[in-house]
Amino acid sequence: MALLKRRYIRMFVVIIGIVFSASLSALFSASEHENIVSDFEFEVERKAAAFSQTLDMNFEALQSISTLFRTYPDTGYLMFKQEAQRVLQRHSGIQGLEWAPRIFQEELTDAERVMQLHFPEFSFTHISPHGNMAIAKESQEYYPIYYVEPYFGNEKVLGFDLGSNPRRMSTLIEARDSGQAKATASIRLIQETENQRGFLTMVPIYQGAVSTLAHRQKNIIGIVLAVNRIGDIFVMSQHGELPTDLSIRLFDITNPKQVELLFDRTPKDAILSDDLRYTTSLPTVLGRQWKMEVTATKAYLAGKKSMTPIIVFASGIMLTAFFTAYLSLMFRHSGLVEKEVIERTKDLDFANNELRKLSQNDALTGLYNRRYFDEYASREWLRAQRTQTPLSLLLIDVDHFKRYNDCYGHHAGDVCLKQIASALQHALMRSQDIVCRYGGEEFVIVLPDTTEPGNVAERCRAKIAALGIEHNGNEDKGKVSISIGAATAVPSGANQFQDLFNAADEALYEAKSSGRDCTVIRTGDVESDPLPDEDLRA
Repeated sequence: MALLKRRYIRMFVVIIGIVFSASLSALFSASEHENIVSDFEFEVERKAAAFSQTLDMNFEALQSISTLFRTYPDTGYLMFKQEAQRVLQRHSGIQGLEWAPRIFQEELTDAERVMQLHFPEFSFTHISPHGNMAIAKESQEYYPIYYVEPYFGNEKVLGFDLGSNPRRMSTLIEARDSGQAKATASIRLIQETENQRGFLTMVPIYQGAVSTLAHRQKNIIGIVLAVNRIGDIFVMSQHGELPTDLSIRLFDITNPKQVELLFDRTPKDAILSDDLRYTTSLPTVLGRQWKMEVTATKAYLAGKKSMTPIIVFASGIMLTAFFTAYLSLMFRHSGLVEKEVIERTKDLDFANNELRKLSQNDALTGLYNRRYFDEYASREWLRAQRTQTPLSLLLIDVDHFKRYNDCYGHHAGDVCLKQIASALQHALMRSQDIVCRYGGEEFVIVLPDTTEPGNVAERCRAKIAALGIEHNGNEDKGKVSISIGAATAVPSGANQFQDLFNAADEALYEAKSSGRDCTVIRTGDVESDPLPDEDLRA
């Protein structure tokens, strides 16, 4: 009887040990799987953030060419080539830069004749239904590619009429009417020789007033374009290191009914996992909405899994007799696992904060960038609309900064911009007032609850003057100076933030036309004053 009882006890202990060991092994396996999923999602978010940051850098670089044409509407090919080469050298993600002026039908013959002095075979072209380049069809207006850099390898693009392609023209019209940079949907580039998708970034250039849709449609003089190959940008964002155990795909989901595959990096002969797939949306890409979908392969999972669950099960069987001590050890181990999860969470939060800084701050000056300005200004506009309080805006431009770069070099220009950024920051007295680098030598200051922005504007000018930076190209002043356009408005149903921005921009134009190194203020109805006839931006 005692022997049978001991046998039952041993059997009971064995059964309890097996059940306990199996349960503990399953728990470890589930915990390990959660960690793998967490690490996987973090890795995907990191790749997406790096890709978005690279896109933003390329888009900001395009503003340099846009500023050139806004400053000098009659920019020649040599000036364009020099600036384009500088941009392309610093931003390898851009495949090419182009300029397409607006040409009316009655100007076509003279325009072709002028270009043929440099390119004998130049003519306005379009892509025929057979995929060949052909003479452009008659139209009221054209947007032919006049300048392209690099030229070699892109020769057949010269003269191509953007208006002859529905997709390109659709984006062109959207950019023209909005006054903002826009990206095309996925297209096959004319100069593409590989099976890779691309897209164009378009920035409209105007001469004259831009405050209304009618003004923008009438006064557009051309389009600045950047040619981008999606695959090259993604590879560059990952520093050329693409994983061999992950399937990475990019989609354009702007039109939910017509989702487009932009980029597909799936290893050959890879077996994909059914339960380890993660999709994340990218920030808006100049009017387009993209998402990234990453799927792990079986090899990825195998590389991440450890032998821990098996070892735990074996150890549980071996240590069944010492169940109490073993259980105490596992509680201790569980505490270590929890601590590790907390540490990983802290690392993840730190990494997210660093990524957030990269997406909000300008790399050169440390100021907030244009993206953060758009977000902050939108929030303050809505807040001012709710509380019916005034919101002021200062647009700041460094006078004759291109001449400064030409005279002292771009390195000195970067140092100058850093000093100006620091001085502008010190000119602000309140925590809610922010200064952002808008692009190039342009800065913008947001002043909530402010009805008299002139005081801040003059304090900014005084700070810059106090720097005493030598500038022989600044006409009779001899020092670096700034021009400021200021505007104030109380939001209502009749105006929008863009109206406030346009009013400040108009004031900046007026400041420049008045001799620079001064402040012009617009207050009251921000829509009432017309824009100047010509773009006087330096």
